[in-house]
Amino acid sequence: MVVSLFADPALQREALQIWNKNRTGPFSIVAPVPLMAWKRVAENITESFGDPSSGSQSPHLEFVFGAVSILFLFYFRENV
Repeated sequence: MVVSLFADPALQREALQIWNKNRTGPFSIVAPVPLMAWKRVAENITESFGDPSSGSQSPHLEFVFGAVSILFLFYFRENV
């Protein structure tokens, strides 16, 4: 059974105990980020709706491909 580490407080406590004991478990996983990209939307869109970015050369969108956030890691419980 797959249980979400983010959604289960008991599982979070268990994972923290494992980390504190021997520095292993789901909190020790470092997820690689193989590709990141930034993009500005077309100027006609910012003219129509405004430009919320920090400057005329700043991107509006950020894309992260292949990254895994620790909040959404899944931990496989053997005893469930």
